[in-house]
Amino acid sequence: MLSARAYSFRQKSKLAISLSWIGGYVNVVLMLTCGVFASHMTGNSTRFGELLASGQLALAGHFGLLILMFWFGGVASAIMTESAQRRGVRSKYILPMAVEGILLSIIAILLTRYVRGSVWSNETHFMADLAAFTMGLQNATITEISGAVIRTTHLTGVVTDFGLEGVRFLNWYLDRTRGRQWQRTGRVLRVSQRHPTAQRLYLLFCVFWSFVLGAVMGTLIYTRHPGAALLLPVAFVMWIILMDWWKPIAGVKELDLLSDPELRAHGIVKALLPAELGLYRLTHHRSDRAHHPPDFHQWMSHVPEHWRVVILALSPLTCFNDNSVLALRDVVEKMRERGRQMIISGVTPTQYKILARNDLFDVLDPESLCPDLEFAIARGIDLLRHTAPSTAAA
Repeated sequence: MLSARAYSFRQKSKLAISLSWIGGYVNVVLMLTCGVFASHMTGNSTRFGELLASGQLALAGHFGLLILMFWFGGVASAIMTESAQRRGVRSKYILPMAVEGILLSIIAILLTRYVRGSVWSNETHFMADLAAFTMGLQNATITEISGAVIRTTHLTGVVTDFGLEGVRFLNWYLDRTRGRQWQRTGRVLRVSQRHPTAQRLYLLFCVFWSFVLGAVMGTLIYTRHPGAALLLPVAFVMWIILMDWWKPIAGVKELDLLSDPELRAHGIVKALLPAELGLYRLTHHRSDRAHHPPDFHQWMSHVPEHWRVVILALSPLTCFNDNSVLALRDVVEKMRERGRQMIISGVTPTQYKILARNDLFDVLDPESLCPDLEFAIARGIDLLRHTAPSTAAA
């Protein structure tokens, strides 16, 4: 599911790095073909001002239209995502990604015509404007998915943030290693791999070089096969959409005791349960489709604080990986630090193996792993009876 709340940091990073490659690739191909950058609005704005000052109004209008089309791309992305959200569509970013794939296909066809010489007047201008719209669409979409953290069509902010985050990470590292032994220094370095600043530094580094790699590959392929140069980014966008459809990302929603198929048969009513007990089910709108787990950190940030025990019912179709289990482990650990408990129900043998392999049971009591929701609720009530409310407040 292309959803900002569902995507984990790792999944957002993979998407940002992929789209950065597309941004660098398309940008260099359009520069080689049309002589302008499709996504470099700072340079285009500078050129626009310079041409206005020199009185070259027609050419200035061309650069002004590039800026306008990039803006229109961002507007189109916002319209599609907002309307999808209002209609309750779960994969609200799939439409702008599909539109980007269609637009890149059109530009690829125009590029083939251009290489063959069958062009009409101002076709290169039209290609550049359409590419600017496409890059604006992509930039706005990844901005929404990443929570305004990453841009993939230009690198000014990426390089700036890399410098800022680098200083923050260096200060954090020096504070924890000052006056310590070398063994302690190595341990801090290993632990730092999970630090948010280190992860963001790694992401910014990869986004930069992904963009550069896209530019390198775009140049090499364009010089050898100009007519087919844009087929690769088109295929890449379509692959992203296909992977999202084939193995989407689940969401976590509060469990409805009256309509849940597993609990309805037992006649469990919300009013009979303690007020400090919260119940959630990991689910996806395609109940027959294997899916990735969601961003557990995002989910936990929306769980009410007064729920001292939280039950998470898993789906047997959820495909955990090491990173998703580490995120779940981190959430469980932070809950324990605040005097709260998590109970997990419905774990399959395959899921159990990967949970155990990533040391989840170092922070989660094995008794809090229940075969079904009925046992999980009984376990949750028992925990609340033996856990004083003052402990949670502390």
